[in-house]
Amino acid sequence: MPEPSVSDGTAPPRPSRPPRRAADIRQSPWQGRRLSTSGWVALTLGSGCLGFSGMAGPAGTSWGLLAAGLALVVAGVWAVLRGRQHLTPVLTSLHNLPADERVVLFLRAFQDDDGYSRVAALRWFRLLFTSMLPTPAHLRTEEDQVCRAFAPFGRMVALGRTTDRLPRLGAERHYASDGTWKGEVLAALDRSTLVVLATGAGGGLAWEVEQLVARDDPTRLVLLVSRDRQQYARFRASLGPHFPKGLPDYPRRRLRHRLLRGRYVRAAIWFDSRWTPHWEMLDGRFPLAGLARRTQRALPRALRKVYRRAGVPSRVAPTTRRPGAVKLSTLLISAFWLLPLAVVLLAMQVVVLLVNFVIETVFRQSHGSPGLDDGSRVTSSDFGFDVWEFLWGSWPLWSLWLAVVALCAYRMWRGGPFVIMMARIQGVFFPVFLLASLLSWSPTVGMLVLATSVLLGLTFLGMPAATVLLLRRDVREWVDSRL
Repeated sequence: MPEPSVSDGTAPPRPSRPPRRAADIRQSPWQGRRLSTSGWVALTLGSGCLGFSGMAGPAGTSWGLLAAGLALVVAGVWAVLRGRQHLTPVLTSLHNLPADERVVLFLRAFQDDDGYSRVAALRWFRLLFTSMLPTPAHLRTEEDQVCRAFAPFGRMVALGRTTDRLPRLGAERHYASDGTWKGEVLAALDRSTLVVLATGAGGGLAWEVEQLVARDDPTRLVLLVSRDRQQYARFRASLGPHFPKGLPDYPRRRLRHRLLRGRYVRAAIWFDSRWTPHWEMLDGRFPLAGLARRTQRALPRALRKVYRRAGVPSRVAPTTRRPGAVKLSTLLISAFWLLPLAVVLLAMQVVVLLVNFVIETVFRQSHGSPGLDDGSRVTSSDFGFDVWEFLWGSWPLWSLWLAVVALCAYRMWRGGPFVIMMARIQGVFFPVFLLASLLSWSPTVGMLVLATSVLLGLTFLGMPAATVLLLRRDVREWVDSRL
């Protein structure tokens, strides 16, 4: 929150300064859409380069693909996030929110904005030591995850920093001046169903804590312990006495907390009706909650009593309808991956027919036609081979193939971010890689494959066509709504 120009008793006096105006936000929806689309294209190409860098032959080619992939991934993440900032709504006032809409007020020190803007996709350890592909889940900021975790309580709103030029991703912001911000906060406090306060070091937090305690409604308050132990210790020392029963100590760090710690939000504190605080750690207890969305998944589980007390579900069911592009892409990609099985069965049947014809012809020439007057027929099964016996004996292999394709199709149908990202990458790289490999291995076989691909053009073109469909804006927004 904006820091007061005079001392409020919790910080040393500061020299007076002129009041700050509201931030000058400069958004461009056209630029936002362009950046978002180009960012996802760069992410798809970069992820493909990272995936194929390990299969490249010469060391120079491998390192070149690795460097290009990292550069494209970083540029793509930046473009997607910046595009979203251009498309994020900005509130004209917290006084004018719809009267029938539930509101969650997010209060924090402006110094924490950078920490709450972190995304999992740009963690240096992930970029250097993992080959996992970045998905929309990895592009969720810490604040966006907090916003989605508390979505069942209502629409999360906040005040924005006066120096911002684009809104941060997460809570919808209103940009007030030094002369109006207190009135905006009071308007939101009076009607909010929940107040989420991030423990920080901003001077304006003292006034906000006083207003919260004065309303004497502790069941509407949740504290988020952010950053590290030292920041919480400073908050507790300066503002802890404002709470009727104080604030708990930061617990001793255990090994699991060191290894499986949270991203930026480390813990949460909720209060009962008598202001008794309850500490809930977010790191270590839920290691399988989803690495990319750990905060979003861990908060509802840690605060399940708060959700149950308010009578709200732990997650809001998305209402965005499945786009037609997802349905068509699922059909195209499933047909592509089922094609090898169909081709193998077809080829085996053709080979059996040819073998039967050759065997019968050779037998006639060797023994003469009278040998077949009894109506018997010599087939490949007489020599120990039968296509149906082969299929029956190999049923675990082709049934596993069918199960994998069906599972991937189901996850794509449901909006699984990892499967959709994989489909985008495969649609761009796999057909080209397959054809280039065949041409380099044998020009003759390559030409045969090229000729055959004319007959199977619709199936092969289905992969890049599916990539184009999955990069559509309505598909991206639908996937984001399901995270």
